[in-house]
Amino acid sequence: MFASEYILEITYLIATALFVLSLKWLSSPVTARRGVWAGEVGMLLAIAGTLLHKGIVDYRWIAIGLVLGTIIGVPLGRVAMTAVPQRTALSHAAGALCVTLVGTAEFYLRAPNVPQFMMGVLSLEVILGSLTFTGSLMAAGKLQEVLPQRPITYKGQNLVNLGLLAVAIGIGVALVLHPDKTYLFPS
Repeated sequence: MFASEYILEITYLIATALFVLSLKWLSSPVTARRGVWAGEVGMLLAIAGTLLHKGIVDYRWIAIGLVLGTIIGVPLGRVAMTAVPQRTALSHAAGALCVTLVGTAEFYLRAPNVPQFMMGVLSLEVILGSLTFTGSLMAAGKLQEVLPQRPITYKGQNLVNLGLLAVAIGIGVALVLHPDKTYLFPS
């Protein structure tokens, strides 16, 4: 391992420690400012470490993501205190969508030679990310009162939901056993 790789690993380790401390400090009003600061510095270190990684050969997509993220994020950051719960639910949905898309991209980058353990992780990542994405959108819609406040149900809902979950898990197991069957993976 080269010295620069050690520096990157140490940078990521410090960033991780700052994220953990940030969560701890954010749990109390007395230490919340310190928690925000630790989270910001941790994210700065994580981003700097990623940008300095030798595997990045083209910064164009990073620049495009930064511009789009700024265009979308700045207006979303200006919300009334009473709208924070729905804003948080939307952020949660966006993060879950990212997890789902990253898992899908990772599968297609490695297919058909995906190790079984990684295929299991990717399957869970996509299933849980998709469930979290849709659940968070429903929560945001209900909090914003775009969706009805009463439960949205239909006859046989539990059977349909459990059936779909069983199919998703079955496909995940099939892909763990046969990762070369790319037609089973959602694209």
